[in-house]
Amino acid sequence: MTQYAFFFNQKRCLGCKTCVIACKEWNESKRGDANLNRALTEATAGTFDTPASWGAGARADTLNGAHSKDILRRFDAKENWRRVTFFEFGTKAPNIAIVPLSIGCNHCSEPACIPVCPVKAISKEAKYGAVRVDSSKCISCGACRAACPWDAPQYYKDLQAEGPRPPMTKCDLCYDRLEKGLKPACVASCPGRALELLPVEEILKLHPNATRTALGFKQEDVNRTKPNIYFESRELFF
Repeated sequence: MTQYAFFFNQKRCLGCKTCVIACKEWNESKRGDANLNRALTEATAGTFDTPASWGAGARADTLNGAHSKDILRRFDAKENWRRVTFFEFGTKAPNIAIVPLSIGCNHCSEPACIPVCPVKAISKEAKYGAVRVDSSKCISCGACRAACPWDAPQYYKDLQAEGPRPPMTKCDLCYDRLEKGLKPACVASCPGRALELLPVEEILKLHPNATRTALGFKQEDVNRTKPNIYFESRELFF
């Protein structure tokens, strides 16, 4: 098995969440709630239109037609396959720091999600070492979400809502893009070039000082699941 891993340079991350939006955009059709509970309708999405009184570009015209709401719906995806969180350090200026951390699924070498799935919907494939889910088998029991220390399995927010519950979805390493020789959407979109995805051997060769943890990353769970993510960790100078 060739194991691919993410490399996240915490020193270069801008905290802009471009990776989050790029992930939502690319994986719009794969999200679990894609056909359920669509909060943005033609009517509700219309509130995002530019007021006609603002002039140029405000009205639908004969050249461009009516404003499309589909692009707006993409950013209303309930699941967050990639997440950027912020951690605050220090209590008094100037010794204060706000440090970002960008993670998705870490495609662990010993995933906590696989053994707890009662219907064997989650597996680890051999070509890239990606942990993938067969949503057609998923029964939305939530066992994988409870087991994963990295919050990778994603469900529509309200699992208690009436009606059908969506299946679990998660980062699949942008498998479809890798098969075409492309980088994952999050990596390709990062303006600070803080993210990379490479085979583990190449990461260690290019970044010999890479660490297995960073500020905000839960070290106590690293040994348990062996996540495939490496870091250039931010340092605190106070």
